Amino acid sequence: MKKKDIWISLAIITASVFVIYFYTQRKGYIEIDTGGANATLELRNNLFGNATIRTGAGPTEIRAIPHRPKLLRITGMQGGPDFRLDSYGPWGKLSKINVENNKTTVLRMGPPFVIKPAIHNSGSKIRTIDFTITGQAGEQYRFSRSAPVPKIKIIDEQGNTLASGSFGFG
Repeated sequence: MKKKDIWISLAIITASVFVIYFYTQRKGYIEIDTGGANATLELRNNLFGNATIRTGAGPTEIRAIPHRPKLLRITGMQGGPDFRLDSYGPWGKLSKINVENNKTTVLRMGPPFVIKPAIHNSGSKIRTIDFTITGQAGEQYRFSRSAPVPKIKIIDEQGNTLASGSFGFG
């Protein structure tokens, strides 16, 4: 009876090894669409390591398993000086990227950006104005110091300028 149990255990282990082997050999493709900007997307998968996808290279072959973004960097020229935006999350629709076997997953991200102001009250008269930059997949970016400092103008309902200035870092 013990020999039979050993053979059954060996058969189960061998079948498991084959299933894992074939699962990890499945390949799919990811292509990035950023509307003309350059992008580098670093993906992480806890079990099988990291992968880097770049625009302009066409579809990139990658393991056909779910992936999670680690870093997204958008650079390019959009009607003015060069810019660079980095995203470490939140990721919006990119939070879980399912790559299917022998299929191409197209990820649309980056421009056009939605920029929304956020006003914070720090005391009786001190107010700070910040902004969020969101890409087309709902991913949020951090403004890079390498880009020109954004300017702000506060106007009333009649179009009169109440205050103007530039954003500062920190």
